[in-house]
Amino acid sequence: MNGQKIIGSQCIRQCNPDLRITELIIPGTHDSATSTCYERYYRTQDLSIAEQLDCGVRFLDIRLRKEMVAAHREWVSDIRAEEIFEKCGEFLQKNPQEFVLMRIQNANERKDDFPEYGEALLSKVQQYKSLFYAWEHSQIVQDGNPKWPTIAQAAGKIVPIECAPPSMSINKINGELWAANWHDNSQILLQDLWDGPTVEEKCVAIKTLIEKGREVHSDILLLNHISATNGELQYPDAYAAYLNEYSSRLWKQLAKRSFRGVQIYDFINPSICQELLRLNFD
Repeated sequence: MNGQKIIGSQCIRQCNPDLRITELIIPGTHDSATSTCYERYYRTQDLSIAEQLDCGVRFLDIRLRKEMVAAHREWVSDIRAEEIFEKCGEFLQKNPQEFVLMRIQNANERKDDFPEYGEALLSKVQQYKSLFYAWEHSQIVQDGNPKWPTIAQAAGKIVPIECAPPSMSINKINGELWAANWHDNSQILLQDLWDGPTVEEKCVAIKTLIEKGREVHSDILLLNHISATNGELQYPDAYAAYLNEYSSRLWKQLAKRSFRGVQIYDFINPSICQELLRLNFD
C-alpha cells in the first residue's frame, strides 16, 4: 500500500475476493467485550466492539453467560448478546464486503450449565440467523467440520466458531451446522499459551505458530494468541506491554516472508491493526 493508511472499516474489500479467509493476516481480539470492565484482572480491551471493527479487527472472541450477557470469568457485564450481534450486523450492512470471524464461548468457568447456555444461545442464533454465514453441505469435511470460505463467500456475514464440546452439538440447529467447532477441528491450528507463561515462552509460542503455519495447507485457519495472564506478570495488561511490542518487532522481521493467520490481542489499538493489515498488501 506504499505506506498509505488503510481504512480499517474497509480493509477486506481491498483484498482479492477469491482468497480464502485463512490466507489473510487478520487482527483479532481476546475477550473482546471487556472495555467497560474496570477490574484489572478481567479487562483485556480498551476499545469497544464497534471501535475494534472500525479500526480493522475481524476476529471477535465473544463470551456469554446463559443469561446471554457478555462476561469474562467472574466479571459479568450488562452487554447483551443482541447488542453484540446487532452492532456487527450494522457494521456489515455499512461495509458489505467485510466479514467478521466470531468465536462464541460459554463464559461460565464452571461449565456446569451447558444445557441452559446452549438453549439460550441457539435461540439468539435463530433470531439473528440472517447475519451468519451458511455453509453448504459440500463444504463439510470428513470429521464434520466445515471448510473456511473465500472472502467473496463470507462477505457481509459473521463466520461463527462455537466453543462447546463437540459432543454437545451446540453448533447445530435441527441437525444443520451453523458454526464451526473450536475444539477437535482439523481445519484450525491454535496457539493459546495463556496461563502464566514466561514472556520468553510466550514469544517462542507466537513465533512457532507462524512457522508451523508454513507447513500446513493454506486452507487451515491459524489462530495465534498474543495474549496471556497469571504467572509472574499476573495481569493481561502487563503481558500486553511486552507481547504487543514483541509482536510488532516480529512482524517487521517477517514482512519479507509470507505468513498468515489471525493474530489475537489484548489491548489492540489502531496502530497494531494498521501494521498487520498492511502486510496483506506489502
